[in-house]
Amino acid sequence: MENSAPEVKIVKPHEFSGFQWNSIVPFEISVSDQEDGKSEFAEIEKNIVLLEVTYLADASLRTNYLNKKSNSDRQMLRGMSRANCLTCHAAKTKLIGPSFKHIADRYSNEAKSIEKLANKIIIGSTGMWGDVPMPPHPDLDIELAKAMVSWILNSGAISDYSFYTGTEGAFKIREKTVVADQGIYILTASYADRGLEGMPNSSKEGIHTVVLLPKK
Repeated sequence: MENSAPEVKIVKPHEFSGFQWNSIVPFEISVSDQEDGKSEFAEIEKNIVLLEVTYLADASLRTNYLNKKSNSDRQMLRGMSRANCLTCHAAKTKLIGPSFKHIADRYSNEAKSIEKLANKIIIGSTGMWGDVPMPPHPDLDIELAKAMVSWILNSGAISDYSFYTGTEGAFKIREKTVVADQGIYILTASYADRGLEGMPNSSKEGIHTVVLLPKK
């Protein structure tokens, strides 16, 4: 028996849709998997449906970006989602805990900071960002925790990259710049299924990418 790859589709916005600067763009993602079910019937785990949103100031970089983009970002995000990190933390806005941007603003991406934060993830902490405690994650390997922290500090510092979880929501378009007419947004939706029972390595991923263009 072989596991079937899920079908992922960005229902909206559509490919090559026009966007307005400094506006809010709603999104909707559809997921269908032979083993897991369909998102329209609430059979898909929404917390591991991912949407990555990237702004490129130069549209000519699109092909190079898509060819070079690694799936490591999605793997890291999905791992953090399964560890419930994304329940409390978002890319650029505060949820229960600080955003990845806020964390990157406070801490340098150096070995000392990475080890300090990784240990806080494992043992838990309170008082760093308010009164709400961060629960411990004792089952998390320290090296994986360090990799997560390094990724958080890297991605949080990138102003033109963000991510969202779930099959629907909205994201904000940046303000217009002098060379804004050359810019584009690249949206990549993905979902990795649960795989076959008793075969965790049989999981497969579905991906769909669309490009948004500035309105003239």
